Amino acid sequence: MTRAPVYRWLVPRVVAPLAERLRLPVWTTERRLGELQWRSPEELEKRALSRLRSLLAHTARHVPHYRQLLAGVDARDIKATADLARVPITTKAELRAGFPARTTAENLPESRRQPMMTSGSTGLPFELYWDRSVLPVLGGTDRFWLGWSGIAVWHTRIVIASPAYFYERIKPPRPLHALANRLVIGERSENLPADQITTAKFRSLVERVTPRGPYFIRSYPGALASLAAGLVKDGTPLASYPRAVVTLAETLTSANAARLREVFQCPVVNHYSAWEVPQIAHSCPAAPDTLHVNSERVILRVVRPDGADAAPGETGRVVVTDLANYVMPFINYSAGDLAVAGERCPCGRGMPTLARLEGRESEMIRTPEGREVSSGALGQLLTFVIGIIPYVWEYQAVQAAPGAVTLLVVPTAKFTSGFAASLKRGVEEFLGPEMTVTVEPVSAIPLEASGKRLIIKSLPAPRS
Repeated sequence: MTRAPVYRWLVPRVVAPLAERLRLPVWTTERRLGELQWRSPEELEKRALSRLRSLLAHTARHVPHYRQLLAGVDARDIKATADLARVPITTKAELRAGFPARTTAENLPESRRQPMMTSGSTGLPFELYWDRSVLPVLGGTDRFWLGWSGIAVWHTRIVIASPAYFYERIKPPRPLHALANRLVIGERSENLPADQITTAKFRSLVERVTPRGPYFIRSYPGALASLAAGLVKDGTPLASYPRAVVTLAETLTSANAARLREVFQCPVVNHYSAWEVPQIAHSCPAAPDTLHVNSERVILRVVRPDGADAAPGETGRVVVTDLANYVMPFINYSAGDLAVAGERCPCGRGMPTLARLEGRESEMIRTPEGREVSSGALGQLLTFVIGIIPYVWEYQAVQAAPGAVTLLVVPTAKFTSGFAASLKRGVEEFLGPEMTVTVEPVSAIPLEASGKRLIIKSLPAPRS
């Protein structure tokens, strides 16, 4: 007997009104975001700038790393988000080297520090602190964005992400709070480590959670693409299908998005987040290819090499400021990602946009001519120009030498030698005459130690 109808009645009629009356931050955050999303871009920027000035004043006084960087910058002179170009960009390597003495606020109690650790997928894992006072706000934001995806808080969450060792090292914050949420609002989560997922384990889990009611999936898109290929080969329908697939932590290629929609028979949305700065942006419910930036929590800038803001439609480096973490601030922080700056969304929401995530800065094919090709650009070529979707489940471009790329592909039943030749020719024409491309069909593309899968992977040069 499913318990979903109980919570579908209980939560909106009893729990939510009571929580609002008590002004519990999780619930008030969800409601406030629902109201603010329709405000004008000018009003939302004004709100963000007010928070930014307070953050800058705090960090200049109490955080050694930023005390040095902000020397000569008066928070009152920051009149627009573009003025952040006057603040030097901070990198992960700098914060990693200075943790905790130089990166942590000297005036806040240790009880505010929530220890976290990144997955290390970029080769630079590092420890950090979240601000415990913000945890309820993160919960409310998560629920707000679930609503965008057509998901309710009492729908079971199946998470296919970090490898097993990561779950062993990183304990979820506030376990008693999670237990209370399960009992009061029906919130439940099931974890499947990305490095241990099989079709049999997934089918078994779906059979187990289906009696509870609807469920949804949060996953790295690469791991989920592999799972989807296996499910198709099995040829057996699932006991039930998810309400939505929410992808995170990797570049969601157009090919993967199309395959996941086909196999899981549901919408596929893109959630842009990082361990160090969570909940950055999320797919628009009306225009899924566009991502809305969470301007209540972050200021996101897409910048050119000179640090100036990129124009709409222009690709640049993502630089983000977390407006809520006063314990270990991230200001003008290079997230290591590339994105395309967006214009105002026709849906009517005033939050800033990203037209597209292009992938990580580390995921680039570099040609002898000096060109740099991002994973997003490669995905656009393969999906919309060459037409890879009917023939290939997933792919990875491996650059082992300056003039050579091997395109690993997991083929579908429609894959032929003729398509392989067309694929090779199309990618070589795109990369230029000095690049040689080899197309190599494989049964599977292995995950990295982080549980993620790179779209573009550069191998270190062999030692002489």
